[in-house]
Amino acid sequence: MFSFRGHWAHAHNVQQETFMALAAMYVEADPTYRAVPWLREWQAFWLQSLGRQANGLSHIGADEYLTDDGRVTHFREFLRDYESWLVASEGPLHTAAGLSAEKLLDFTRTIDAVLAGDETHPDVQPVQH
Repeated sequence: MFSFRGHWAHAHNVQQETFMALAAMYVEADPTYRAVPWLREWQAFWLQSLGRQANGLSHIGADEYLTDDGRVTHFREFLRDYESWLVASEGPLHTAAGLSAEKLLDFTRTIDAVLAGDETHPDVQPVQH
C-alpha cells in the first residue's frame, strides 16, 4: 500500500521497490534534484530500504519526507520529470529489467493521485478512521 496523509492506493512490493530504485537513479542523474537536500536524504532512505522491507510492508517514506506542502509540490514536479525520463529510457529499462514504461508510469501516476488526494483516480481511497 502507498499512503500519504488521508489517502492510499494498493501497491505491490515490486512496484514500490522498483520505484525506489529507479527514482534514486533519476535523482542521481538530474543535477537539479541532486541539489535538493531533503530529496537526497529520501534517496538514501530508498537505497537503504531496497530488499530490506518485509513482504507486504514496503514503505517509500512519503509521510516522513514530504513534511510540508512545498515539498509535496516539489515532489510532484519531480514525478512529472521522472515520468519523462522513464519514457526516454524505456528501451534500456526494458532490455535491462524487462520493464515497460507504461507499468512504471501507472504506478507513478497513482503516487501522484494519492499525493493530490484525487479520489477520482480509480485506485485512490480515503483512509478510514
